[in-house]
Amino acid sequence: MRTIKNPNGYWTKERCQETALKYYIRKEFRENEYAYQTALKNGWLDDICYHMKIETKKPAGYWTKERCQETALKYHTRKEFRENEYAYQTSLKKGWLDDICYHMKIETKKPIGYWTKERCKEKSLLCFSRKEFKYEYNSAYASCLRNGWLNDVCSHLKGYKSHNFWTKEECQKESIKYKTKKEFRKNNSWAYRISLNNNWIEDICSHMKVLGNLKKRCIYVYEFSDKSAYIGLTCNVDERHNEHLKKGSVCNHMKMNSIYTLKKLTDYIDVDEAKLLEGEFVKKYKLNGWKILNKIKTGGTGGKDIKWNKEKCYEESLKYLTTRYFKNCNRSVYNKCKKNKWLKDFKHLTDDINHIVQKPSGYWSKDECYEESLKCKTKKELARLNATVYNKCCKNKWINEFFPKN
Repeated sequence: MRTIKNPNGYWTKERCQETALKYYIRKEFRENEYAYQTALKNGWLDDICYHMKIETKKPAGYWTKERCQETALKYHTRKEFRENEYAYQTSLKKGWLDDICYHMKIETKKPIGYWTKERCKEKSLLCFSRKEFKYEYNSAYASCLRNGWLNDVCSHLKGYKSHNFWTKEECQKESIKYKTKKEFRKNNSWAYRISLNNNWIEDICSHMKVLGNLKKRCIYVYEFSDKSAYIGLTCNVDERHNEHLKKGSVCNHMKMNSIYTLKKLTDYIDVDEAKLLEGEFVKKYKLNGWKILNKIKTGGTGGKDIKWNKEKCYEESLKYLTTRYFKNCNRSVYNKCKKNKWLKDFKHLTDDINHIVQKPSGYWSKDECYEESLKCKTKKELARLNATVYNKCCKNKWINEFFPKN
């Protein structure tokens, strides 16, 4: 099945909280949901995780052989035990694994030549997508890839389509699912890009609503029954209407007078022309006896532009302790600050060299590296946030053990 990427701004505090309610501990939330990263970045974690159990670190010496054995009895294979319990690492280190895992199924390695095309096909029939096939039966997937069987074995699965698959007819079938070009691009960027490169986009998207962009704006007006009016410009009238329903002068006036009409005064026209025309429409409505509800002077480009001035960048930087974390979590704003030489004025950001205490030689044992890896969802994230631990794990071949599925 195709995974649809959520648009920017999707993970609001309310959506993060709704997702967090599915979990009882932060570890589960972190491992299963991207919402955790957004909540961490915005400082919402304590608010949305109030219902969760506090994860207390076990004291040194907690994992005795008896406790490890009791924990191991919950699982049927060593793989399950390793993926779900820290007790596995202690047992491995102490040499207790064979004693405490005697009840588990033996995971035997398949002999060379075991994965024939027929066996691979049998396993692929148990899956819904290529991604699932790759994760659940990695050896079979690798054999298919190596022998060139993948397209035949996975013909029934939903997943990646080759470049030749996207003919004009297939792109048109795909485009019918969407109401706007923006929606088409977000949900199937590959088909959209091929259509664009082959100049099919206008033909196959003729049924879609026309929207504006950073260079095109539409002027609209709310006319209320008490002879009040609000005039604005936007690149998407529907989205802007939803924003007006939540807050602002239009929302406040609707509470007093719910009878109104929303009209488009122009098509999506050049943004500079739209700025001038907005002021002209305001004057025209005033001359005709309308009370104007606009509080901000006309001539702006609407709510889609975010001006990252020094004040906005400073507010964003307050979420981070060091320049390193600022750069990793919001690279575009960090680059803006660096380009304008504002970072030296943000005194709360500690330089990484002073902030990170050098660990003594031999500190990063396997257990310490494992503890550090639990803070990250992927290998890439660990490499970005703690390169020392990542390199240590790669050198000692622990990385695939700590991140078995990425």
